[in-house]
Amino acid sequence: MAMNNVKHSLPPLPPIQGDLMLDVYTHRSMLGNDVDENTVHGNTERLAELGSSVLSMLVVYTLYSEKPMLPAHDLKVRQADVLSDKNIGDWFSLYGIKAKIRCTDRSVLDRPEEARFLFNSYVGAVYTQKGLQEVMNWIGRLVNPASEPPAVPGDTINNQPAATPPPPPPTYYSQSQPPPPPPPSIAPPPMPSMPPPAPSQGVLAIFNQTCMQRGLTVEWKPEMTGPPHNPRWEVKCIGKL
Repeated sequence: MAMNNVKHSLPPLPPIQGDLMLDVYTHRSMLGNDVDENTVHGNTERLAELGSSVLSMLVVYTLYSEKPMLPAHDLKVRQADVLSDKNIGDWFSLYGIKAKIRCTDRSVLDRPEEARFLFNSYVGAVYTQKGLQEVMNWIGRLVNPASEPPAVPGDTINNQPAATPPPPPPTYYSQSQPPPPPPPSIAPPPMPSMPPPAPSQGVLAIFNQTCMQRGLTVEWKPEMTGPPHNPRWEVKCIGKL
């Protein structure tokens, strides 16, 4: 386990930068307790609370991911063992964090609660600047140097939301080919019925010629019966002497 490691076997300490680093390496006795809204973290008190929660969660998740699986009671016991005052104090010293702390009275750095506060602040700073997986890569190797740290839950392609299908490509028409008209929303009215065609020209010509030879006047009168959508035409031929 990581609690028995010496300095050369510790996983690398993730670096932090900027004003956040300056605050982490300054003892809280030299900083105000007010929350500074102009900073990312507010103050080191808030940073230590964040780091404490992140550290506790990642330690138990690393143990939770081990095979064979540990019972719930063993998870609790192992987590308390990993996060003991001795381990926190060792990490605080072996990583060189203790030597970099600016403090008016350095004797307070030997107190377990101060070592825990400052180490938690550093964890919170790494989480703030690097993200959860970066802290997991570090803490996971502290807890179990023989195994690869587990991936952060939910950080897989299977948990990504389904992609929205792309819209269909637009249809282009050339100037010589106008676009088709849109379909009518209402069916067009039926076309008006037309009278049936006159008899073929050959029969009609013979008929008219006969009427003229006999001095008869012929009048054609078409009449429609039945409904408009299914008409029936009757054509009457009226002859006059």
